Amino acid sequence: MATPFPPGRATALPALLGICLLQSTAAAQPTAPATPAPPTDARTPPPVAAAAPAGAPDEPADAVVPAAEAPAVDPLFTPRRLTRRGGFTAGIAGGLSLGTAAGYPNDVQKIGFQRYYTETGVGIGGGGYIWLGGVLADWLTFGGAVGGHALSAADHSILAGGFMFHTEIFPLFSLGERWRDVGVIVDAGTGVAYTTTDTDSGTDAIDGALPARIGGGVFYEGIRLWKLSMGPWLYADYTWSTSVRQPGFYLGWRTALYTDP
Repeated sequence: MATPFPPGRATALPALLGICLLQSTAAAQPTAPATPAPPTDARTPPPVAAAAPAGAPDEPADAVVPAAEAPAVDPLFTPRRLTRRGGFTAGIAGGLSLGTAAGYPNDVQKIGFQRYYTETGVGIGGGGYIWLGGVLADWLTFGGAVGGHALSAADHSILAGGFMFHTEIFPLFSLGERWRDVGVIVDAGTGVAYTTTDTDSGTDAIDGALPARIGGGVFYEGIRLWKLSMGPWLYADYTWSTSVRQPGFYLGWRTALYTDP
């Protein structure tokens, strides 16, 4: 006679078989090897992140640090290419000259006494200057000049000359075209001034000793030939000391040499 199978055992048998099947499947799958931790030296402390300054905004870890900006350059000191004149300069200017002289001989026993005072009146003659210098900018040159004038007035011979610091400025250069060649002259220096009497040769009616000299004028150098610039020249200078007062006026031609460009 067959033995009856309990119903509870019949229900648990399929569940037990399913659990065994899942365990065998999990054991058959390969497992990735574990990555070993890097060795650590007990003597080396772990790195510590730098603390952000107080009040600084939080930045993400992958934020890109911008490159350092180039310092701003002042346009006033930026080198510029010379377009009209540059390098060294030399020149000569000369022409007709008018002037007069008044004063005393260079003698403390005669200066200030009316009977030794001489006034020549207007004299006519020639005069001019030569100069040498350097070009600081298209609109500015600086150097030294030597020159003066020699005049004849009635029965007097007038002579004045000397050395001066010579500055030329082209104030209208920024307007371009022919305005770049209109210049202004400013001079200052010292020299000599003598006036002699033709009827009494060798006697100085006026002696300026070592007088001061200033000068100024205008010119135009728009006529160009190679590195030479030429044009009309109008100029005036004044010589003075305790014993002389001597102005001079010039009208003539001027030629200047510029080594660049």
